[in-house]
Parts: sequence; C-alpha cells; structure tokens
Amino acid sequence: MPEIANNRKIYSLLEISSGISRAVSRAFPDYYWVKAEITKLNFYPQSGHCYPDLVEKHNGLIKAQIRANIWAGNYNKINQKFKTVTGEPLKDGLKILFLAKVGYHEHYGLALNILDIEPSFTLGEMAREKQLTVERLKQEGLFEENKKRKLPLLPKRIAIISVETSKGYSDFKNILENNAWHYRFSLSLFPALLQGDGAVRSIGEQLNAIAARRKEFDMVAIIRGGGGDVGLNAYDNYYLAKAVATCPLPVITGIGHSTNLTVVQMVAFANKITPTEAGNFLIQQFHNFAVRLENAKSKTIRNTLEILTFGKQHFSQLTKMFDVHTRNLFSHHKTQWIYLIKRVEQSGVRILGKANEQLINIALHLKYQPVQKMRQERQKLKNIQNLMAIYAEQSTQKANSRLRLLESKINLMKPENILKKGYSISTVDGKVLKSVVDIKQGDKMITKLYRGEIESIVEQKNKK
Repeated sequence: MPEIANNRKIYSLLEISSGISRAVSRAFPDYYWVKAEITKLNFYPQSGHCYPDLVEKHNGLIKAQIRANIWAGNYNKINQKFKTVTGEPLKDGLKILFLAKVGYHEHYGLALNILDIEPSFTLGEMAREKQLTVERLKQEGLFEENKKRKLPLLPKRIAIISVETSKGYSDFKNILENNAWHYRFSLSLFPALLQGDGAVRSIGEQLNAIAARRKEFDMVAIIRGGGGDVGLNAYDNYYLAKAVATCPLPVITGIGHSTNLTVVQMVAFANKITPTEAGNFLIQQFHNFAVRLENAKSKTIRNTLEILTFGKQHFSQLTKMFDVHTRNLFSHHKTQWIYLIKRVEQSGVRILGKANEQLINIALHLKYQPVQKMRQERQKLKNIQNLMAIYAEQSTQKANSRLRLLESKINLMKPENILKKGYSISTVDGKVLKSVVDIKQGDKMITKLYRGEIESIVEQKNKK
C-alpha cells in the first residue's frame, strides 16, 4: 500500500514495477508472433540462457529496440530446430519470426520471452534481400561486369581468397599442385573470413588488395567449404557482390555445395560450386590449350606432308622440263658453236696476215731507228756540256764578287781601322770596358788609341 505524507501518496519502486507488470500482463495476455532482427545474440554457455537484443530498422535507421530472453530449456530445442532447417545456428544479424510472451520483471525490466522461432521466415528474408541485391546491380549495369573480363589461355597466377585451414582451400590446392599432367600454378593466399558479419568486410578488403596488385595475377578464386544457406548469407550482400562484379580480374567462385546460387556466384566470371570443381575448371583450361596445341601439331604435320608431296611432284615435273629444255638448248648452242668456230678460223687467218705485215714493218723500223736515236742523244749531250761550262763560269764570277765584298767588310771591322777613325778602346784588367758599372774609383784603366796607349786612374765616374 502507498504511504501518505503531506497529503501525497508515495509508492515504492517495487509497487510501481509490480503495477507495470500487472498492466503488461493485462494488455498482452496472449502469445504473439513477432518479426525482428537480432543485433546481438548474447548467449551465455555457462547458464545456457540467451538474451538477444532485437531491433526493427527502416532505411537503415532503428525504429524500435527491445531485449528478449530464451531460457536454457527452450534455447537448445529452438537452436537445434533452426540449425536443422537452415544449416546454421542462431547468430547476430539474422532476421527472425518468433513466438513470444510480453513480460515485465521487477528486477530485469521489460522483455520478450521467446518460446519458438520459425526458420523458414529467416530463409525467406534472405531470399528477399538477395533479390533486391540482384535488381540493384542490374539497374547499375554491374551484374555482368565481371563476366566481360578475359581469362588468359593459361591462367597460372591465381590469387586465392580463403582460410589456410579450410578443407575447401586444401582440396583446391591439392587439385592444382598434384595434377597428373604436371601443370604448374602460382598460388597466392589472401586470408579472409568466409562467413558471418565480418565476411563482407574481410573479403572486400582482400579484393581491394588484389586489385592493387592486378598485374601480378591472372585471376581470383574465392574458395570456401560446404555450408547451409545461412552460412552463405554474406555472399548475397550488395557491397560484396559489387566488389566481385567490379574486380579488374576474372573471379571464379567455389564457395559451397548450395544449389541456390548466391549473388556473388551469379556475378562472378565463373561459378564452380565446390573448390574441387573450381580446381578442375582451371586444369581443363590447360587441357583445352593442350588440345589446341595437339590439333595445331597434327595440322602442321598434315600440311607439311601435303606441301612436301606437292613439292616433290612439282620438282619432278620441273626436272623433266629442265631435262628437255637443257637438251634443246645444248643442241641449239652446239650449232652456234660450230658456226662461231668457223668464223674464228676465218678471222684468225686474216688477223695473222695483218699481224705478219705489221711485224715486218716494225722490224724495218727498228733496224734504222737506233742509229738516228744515237745521233740525237749525242747532240743533246754536247749541248748540255756547253750549257754547263757557261753556268760554271758565271757561278765562279759571282762567288769571287761575293768574296771580295766580304773581305772589304771584314777589313772595315778590324780594330785598327776603327781606331783610325778616332775611336778608342778602354780596358780594366784586360777586359774591355763597356759600362761605368764595370769600373770603380781607383781602378787602373788603359785606353788604346790608333797610335799608342794611355794609362789612367779612375777618380770619378758619371753614370749619365
């Protein structure tokens, strides 16, 4: 009962909570089927209880939010049923249709007590979202984009998005590395989450990393083991499907045994369902090329044999034609040679006659020519002797004139002749005095004249 104080009713928190509980029970007396999205499952293994956080979104905005609970006794039964139908357990991000009782607990507050979940609704929601993704990609013109990429004749350099410990990756790798034909592949692993909420971001990041190194690879393979439809939910995501569609390299998928294709499988260059089938697809590319080589080899051999056969026949025909033409030419030229030989004989007789006449004339000419030649040469020698005598006489006269001129110049330069003209020569200690620098005060200087010498003592010198 409420207390009365100062004419006011005062309720305890428990009284209010109990009132809310009764009001909720009266307002929601039945069990209700409710659809919502699990944002966080909040399962506690120790107690076995589960406290999902539920929301309803419109255009990405949360319009309603409430907490629910699934008690341990119901959780195992509900989760097993869900897993049997969908192939995956309850987890974050799923849209579910569940049967619940609205309740309010004085200690835990308002909550929905979930008694059952309808798995088929979750599958239907996934299908609806998948269809929206497909329609959006088609409207944007991206749905067939990756299929336009060109796969090399021999796709050897493969970027693989998978998990190293995945059986699917192991199967794919074993197919390629241990093939019976010893085809060689270069495999580069780009590890990523393959399912769950983180798969979209993880696979998308690795696709971007591969795109940045596109020149190093021929194609991309997304490899994952088997799983139910819920496990493949991430592959219907618009953003992941768009990343695959716009990848600059052809993408091949091998992400499970599902017969219901995901959007990623639809937009990929090629979908091979299982990793083993994806590996065999690449092996087949090498087989196809090998077949082309074998066909080219057979065709080359066949064409070569045909060419050789035709060439042999043609050569045989040419040989026969050559033999006939050779005989004809030989016969024709033989006739010409006979005619030419006769002409040569006739011309030879004429030429020999003319040559004989020329030899007789030359002999007569040679008989008298030496005598005339000797007379001419003797006259030339006589003329040369006369010219040399005249030249020698002239040269001797010129030399005598030059000697007389030099003798007169030498006489003029003699010291006695210079002294005659009034010049004198001064010496100090036997050395000719050329400058006042070479003499000092008190030196004995001898001055030589044309006639006689003068001895003097230097008292003063003037540099001017």
